[in-house]
Amino acid sequence: MNKKTKKISSASLINEIVILCKIHRFSCKIIGYEKFEKIKQEYPLYKIVINPKAKISFCIIAGVHGDEIAGPFTVIDMLKKPKIFDDKIRYDIFPLINPTGFDLRRRYNDDNRDLNCLNKKTLKSKNYRELKAFNNSTKNDKFDALISLHEDLSQTKFYAYIYEKEKNPLYRRIISLTEKTVNIWKTKNIYENFSDCKGLATNAHDQSIEDRLYRQGRAKISLTTETPGKLPLKKRIKINLNNIKTINKYLINNIK
Repeated sequence: MNKKTKKISSASLINEIVILCKIHRFSCKIIGYEKFEKIKQEYPLYKIVINPKAKISFCIIAGVHGDEIAGPFTVIDMLKKPKIFDDKIRYDIFPLINPTGFDLRRRYNDDNRDLNCLNKKTLKSKNYRELKAFNNSTKNDKFDALISLHEDLSQTKFYAYIYEKEKNPLYRRIISLTEKTVNIWKTKNIYENFSDCKGLATNAHDQSIEDRLYRQGRAKISLTTETPGKLPLKKRIKINLNNIKTINKYLINNIK
């Protein structure tokens, strides 16, 4: 993280996103608010929709953990270079799920809660308003693909959490292409989760957003990518962009 990114607030980041959406005439709407109790400030939560009438649907989630900043900056990069968006795909983008955590530059939100936990209990709690806003805005949606852009700040190697009943070649393609630019974490276990020894932690049913939507049948393809936080931000953003392009290509070629 350089000095410039350290100084950027969630308000500045969101303001840039809103301006870029206006330039390209993309829908960018407030779906809820998180109230930072200590400073009595409300943080708006946004959703971007691109190509709303397209039949193929792709959900992109960023900024679930406040100190994992490459995801939100990837969204800005995409909006600056909108050719990445294929006309045949509808994109539902959540650019910053955890704005208070982003401002605090920490993993959890201002209520000290981990937002990557979607269940009945968290949806009823005032400490997880961000999750409730996300869930309310997607509860009637079924996505052909969902990616949540995370980072492992302790790592120099890339890996991903995936959900599948049968082996999906898309996930293996993401690993093989990413391996051309960065090392992959290849062990039997990734933390406490079973791995294929090739960088994919499979079916970690931990009630994460990706796990929940997959098990509810709301996301056919569902994964969390973990860019290595010890690499330069620019490189982490590039990894995210390449993975999104890979998913785009797969959806166009395989979803009818």
